[in-house]
Formats: sequence, structure tokens, C-alpha cells
Amino acid sequence: MKKTFAYALLVLTALYSCEEGKQEEPVLPGTTPDEIYLNVSPHTLTFDETDASKNIITVSTNTNWKATVDNSELKINRTEGTSEDTSISITEAPEGKTCKLTISTIPANGEKTISKEVSVSRASAVVTPDRTIIYNNDFDKEIAVKNTYWPYLDQFDGWKNANGTGSGAETYDQMSVSVRSDWTSDYAPPADYRPYASGKNNIYFNKAGSFVSINNINIAQEKDFILQFGSSENKIFDYDDLKVEIGNGTSWVEIDYSRNLTNSWALTTSMFSLQNSSGTLSIRLTATGATQMRIDDIRLTDGEPSEQIIVFDNTVYPLAELPAYENDDYVITHYGTLGSQRVRNYTMLFDKEKHAALWVAYPLHSCYRGNSGRTEAWAADPLIEMLYQAKVYGETFCYYKDYSRGHQIPSADRTATDELNSQTFYASNMTPQNGDFNGGIWASLEGKIRENMCQDTLYVVTGCYFGNGYTTTYDGYYGNNADPASKICPVPTHYFKVVLRTRSGNSGKAVGQCGSDELKAIGFWLEHRNDYPQTFSTEYCKSVEYIEQQTGFTFFPSVPKEVKKQCTPSDWVL
Repeated sequence: MKKTFAYALLVLTALYSCEEGKQEEPVLPGTTPDEIYLNVSPHTLTFDETDASKNIITVSTNTNWKATVDNSELKINRTEGTSEDTSISITEAPEGKTCKLTISTIPANGEKTISKEVSVSRASAVVTPDRTIIYNNDFDKEIAVKNTYWPYLDQFDGWKNANGTGSGAETYDQMSVSVRSDWTSDYAPPADYRPYASGKNNIYFNKAGSFVSINNINIAQEKDFILQFGSSENKIFDYDDLKVEIGNGTSWVEIDYSRNLTNSWALTTSMFSLQNSSGTLSIRLTATGATQMRIDDIRLTDGEPSEQIIVFDNTVYPLAELPAYENDDYVITHYGTLGSQRVRNYTMLFDKEKHAALWVAYPLHSCYRGNSGRTEAWAADPLIEMLYQAKVYGETFCYYKDYSRGHQIPSADRTATDELNSQTFYASNMTPQNGDFNGGIWASLEGKIRENMCQDTLYVVTGCYFGNGYTTTYDGYYGNNADPASKICPVPTHYFKVVLRTRSGNSGKAVGQCGSDELKAIGFWLEHRNDYPQTFSTEYCKSVEYIEQQTGFTFFPSVPKEVKKQCTPSDWVL
């Protein structure tokens, strides 16, 4: 009897133990219960001195961890934490440098240490060279007051606060523009605008078609200018909403300008040169699509010779390398800083369905090349919605399936600064390229292009073409594993480049000022395959006209047709 009871007790004990075991947390396939993990995000961060919420690193782990920096100027709010501490704030970063933040697990029971790195960069401080101020107006002579409504420019003179070598005889015209002292420009302006953001008054465009013109500014014999002002819109800024023109008293010419695409105050800049100076200059700003456009701190100074050369027969020499495109095309431009100048890095036509740029246009000059090297700053393009971009960035699931991440504008063409180089690693600049093609014939051609740089600028358009029967692959791959959000990406059937420059290489002229005998152009058309020899051959050379016929694009639209018919490899270093 005792044996029977003891046996029953043993069985009950075993069953109880099994029930206890069922309450344990389940173990995921391929892991052990105590496996240590560490994830951090993002892996690249650009320090934003105006918004602390953008300077946070998220940490996810199940153990204690520590954080170290490779530069004492990089400041963080904590150097260690537990699994309950899920973030690190970057409180300060050195200007013009890229630093490394390393987060590592702290072994407790002999586990292997896991480390993750975050690249933290900050743009260089904007150093403004000494310039002659020709005209400057902060609109702040007397603070505007709202009674029933804000005063219009012709009802209140408190906005007239001009100074500069060319001020004193200027006159003003306006339509439906008022003076306001709300939503002022000194509220969290970006670094490049902060020294000039005066606050107090700004001028407000009340409807589409509203304009203000500043007439008869005395420029003497000056021909090269920088026009800058603060601008703000009640939404993400749209270039179609503001037209900027300059005039000589008899005609107006629209000019190009640059500005960050934000919904807050930002510095707006245009650099231009006059072919001939008439002694005076006028500036006109028109709200073409916006009903809540604001302007502040208009400043005109002398500048350096510009690619944008204006002749007052209503001729503007366009950016030489920019292909023709339609208003509804998805064209974006990235900018950066070289020295103290804001420069155009590259412009692209992006295809949302192909998840790729059909062409990327950019100037190539020695000033864009230096010692930054490859930043490897793989990231989504901040100017394009992420869902349209290929998922080829991040730490894992960051590759095309069976294809390399192929640059269009090469990293090696932008090594003057980390800022310019990192923009070449945007997903929008990538296409799925065969690895042998990418590292072989394509890389060889990129090197040949650089050998043709000159004192004048070399203009380049590079692109991909999706011919009949193109194949597809997937983004978001890591080895044989796919991200749940992995999507189909078309694979180009061909790649091309077209290039343009002056024959002498040191003419000092804009392309629009050159005759056809002063210019040379050539194209390169390559089928996307993996059996090319490693070295470049001139058999791949084509005329620009030929590549226009293949792609349907119009390249170098301001250049005479006879230049685009050229295909003379001996004119080039190939």
C-alpha cells in the first residue's frame, strides 16, 4: 500500500512540474531563452541644433549597455543604461565633422559583447565672407500694429528700413502685400539664416498674384550678385508658389533660387551674373500660387561669377546639364555647402513606380572633390516619400536580391565634404546593378569621366533605361532573408551617360555664351550585362543625339544640335 501511495505521489509531482513548465515564456525558434540582443536606430544621424527631438538614438536590448564616443566634442546624455533605458540624446556635436557613437552590451555571464555604431554628423558653420551690401531691408523701422486688419505697404512706411551702397533712390511697387509683426522670422530659424533673421516685421502676400518690387537699386558697374531673403509658407515650401525676377527698368527676367523644402522660415538664395550692367537693378517677388507667403530680410550683395547669366533681352542661360522636363515630373535637387557657398549637388528625375531615378544631372569640377572619402551613409532620401524608394539602407535587409546597390552620381565625384558625399548614398540614387557590371565596366567609365574635368565645368547626366522585357528583383534583402515590407523593383536594361564641356576647358564662359565650335559632347550607352571586359572601350561611345533617341529625353537643351551630333572619342581622354 505504501509503495502504491509513493508511486502516485511521484506521478502527481511530475505532472505539477509539467504544468509549471507550461507557464514559462516560450522560446522563439533559433534562439535560446537567455540570448542577448541589441538594436539601435538610426545608424546615421545629422545633428539638428534647432530640434532636439531629431537627435535621439533608440536603444532596444535585454541587458545592460554602455555608450562611448570617438570624439570628446560629441556629447550624449548618458553613457550607460539597462534594458529599461531605451534612448540616448545627442546634446552637442562638433560642426563640420562626422563622429562615431558606439553602443555595446555589458557581458554578465560570459556572453559575447554585441556592439552597434551610429555615425553622427553636423554641417559646417556657415562662414560668410565679407561682402559689399548693395541693398538690405529688414522691414523693421517701426513695428506694424493690427487694427481691423494689418496695414498694406502703401498705408504704412514702418517697413522701409533700407541701407546699403545702392539704397537711397529706390522706389517700390506692390499689390496686396501687407506688413505684419506675427509669425516672425527669428523663431527657430535654421543656422544659415539665423545671423540675418531680424524678427519684428515681415511682409505678407495676401493672395496669388500679390507682388512687391524694389526698383532702381544703384549697382554701379557690378555684374555678379547674391540675392538672399527669408521666406516662409503655411505648408512645405513649393517653388511653384514664389517667382523671383530681376529687371533693368524695361524688362523682367525670372531667376532660379534655392531653399530648403520646409514649412518654416528658411534662407532663400539666388546667385546670378549680368552680361552687361546698366547701373541699376530691380527685384520683384510674386506669390504665384501661395496665399500665405511671407518674406523678410531682403539682402543684395556682390558675388562671384555665376553659371546663371542674365541678359536683359529676357534670356537666362539655364543650368547647362539639366535635361528638359515637364511641370508634373518628379524632379528634386539636393544642395550642400562648399566653403561659405551653398551649392547645387545634383538634380534627379525620380520615377515612383520604378523606385529609381531615370536621370541624375550634376556639374563636375575639382571643387567637388577632396578627401572626405566614402561616408557609407546609406539612408532614405529626405525629399522623397520612403514608400517610393528602394529599401537599400539600414543595418539589415538593406540590399537588392542578387544585385549590387549601384550609384548613379558616383560617391567618388563628391568627396569635398561629408555632406556632399553622404547625399550620394541616398536610396533615390541607387539602382539594382549586376555586381560585375557595377565594379567593372561602369566603375571604369566613371573614372574616365573624371579624367575629363577641366577649369571650366564638366556637365554630366547619368541615367538608367528600362527597355522592353526588363526583369525585376526585390529590395529589403539580407542574404536569403527578406524584410516583410520587401517590394518588387524593376531592373534597368541599359545605363547611359552624356557629358558636355568647353573645348578649351578654360574659357571662363557659361555654356549659353559659347558657340557650337567652342563646345564638345559625347555619350555612352551600355547594355546591363555581366560579360564586359574590365577596361573601357570606345566602342561604347555614342552621340548625345543617339541617346536622346533611345530614351526620349532632351539633354543639354540650350546646346546647338550640331554639338549633340558629335561622337568623336579622340576629343576626349578615354
